[in-house]
Amino acid sequence: MQLGQQSIVVVMVVVFASSLLISAGLLLGLRASAAGRLWAAGHLLLSAGGLGFAANAAAAGKPAFAALAAGLYALGKLIIYRGVRVHQGLPVRARMRGPVSAVFAFAAIAALTSPEALVRAQQGFCALFAVLSAMTLLLLARGRLGRSEIGLPLAMLACAVQLAVQLYGIAISSDPAASVAPFYAAGVDRSLVLASLVAVLLGLFGYTVMALEQVIANKEHGARIDGLTGLLNRAALDESAATLISSALRHRQALTCLVIDVDHFKQVNDLSGHRAGDAVLQAIAEALDNSRRASDVAGRYGGEEFCVLCPHTDEQQATALARRILRKVRAIPLPGAAGAFASVSIGIAQLRQESGADTHSLWMQLFGHADCALYEAKRQGRDRYLVASTLMPESGSEAEPAAMPVAMVADQPGT
Repeated sequence: MQLGQQSIVVVMVVVFASSLLISAGLLLGLRASAAGRLWAAGHLLLSAGGLGFAANAAAAGKPAFAALAAGLYALGKLIIYRGVRVHQGLPVRARMRGPVSAVFAFAAIAALTSPEALVRAQQGFCALFAVLSAMTLLLLARGRLGRSEIGLPLAMLACAVQLAVQLYGIAISSDPAASVAPFYAAGVDRSLVLASLVAVLLGLFGYTVMALEQVIANKEHGARIDGLTGLLNRAALDESAATLISSALRHRQALTCLVIDVDHFKQVNDLSGHRAGDAVLQAIAEALDNSRRASDVAGRYGGEEFCVLCPHTDEQQATALARRILRKVRAIPLPGAAGAFASVSIGIAQLRQESGADTHSLWMQLFGHADCALYEAKRQGRDRYLVASTLMPESGSEAEPAAMPVAMVADQPGT
């Protein structure tokens, strides 16, 4: 079924004008997303190029309109491709001056040539658009498709449709009787006109959703991370503990908790100021992060107190991590005192798989036992670790560990 030239022009103007206004708004609304800004800017130029194509169709194929529109359209696709690289954390080729100059030089030459040469130039631009669509599609296909993502498949579908449209454009431009007007504005089938325009809107929607999903993910990540140390905050640590405890109970595996407190931290703040104290906390957090295994979960529980959860690990195995932490922390110099270094006290406790207890109660119990061992380690001189089971009565009664005599397991300085 054929569409008239006037109908095609009206449809193109409506679609591209709408996407131009939407892209302009998104350019301001997606300031928090580097990739989103690029995608919005790319679709802004792409929409401007589309309006140029509409102007070209209304003017019955003026070479100047076609050349300018093609240049803007290609530039928009280049910027969209750049945004995909930014979104996926890939190196961004900072130099776009060469490709952009080549595109507009090609467009200028096409505008000054004969109608027959312009048809060949149209083939060249269709090939360029096809290559850019294919490159973007392949790059998007490398991205991870999360269960909650809907933007990525939409963007991939838009690229696939655009690629098919451009390949068809190359094919019909090969016809000696081809018009110098854009192939989708020369009275072609309605399905092809709709495909080319829907691909633009689908791409705009898909990339916008991808940008919003990234912004939401970054905010959720920020809500779980302690702003000073970069470790999990208390709420995220509690959530992770519930998950790990449930898994440990289900699979009957060991789970150990290390509670770590900075020794004499108040003196650091009092003598050197809170900024110096923050720097010490950041250095200790880095030492914890570098000491733990990939499966371990580290967080800042509050103030100068930290916590590390070690799945598939019993108390004795966890002492190796405690010794690594002690050694790394002892290498952190303290501000305001020559030759003074930081130290921490560590309490270690292993999850007791008691029947009938919920995960929250078990987490509170686990943390409480490790915390009691921590404060006993402080009482015995600090800069050491203590295993909570050494504080338990031999009879296995349910008395709290802090009330029991001490059988110390410590890593003395220098060992």
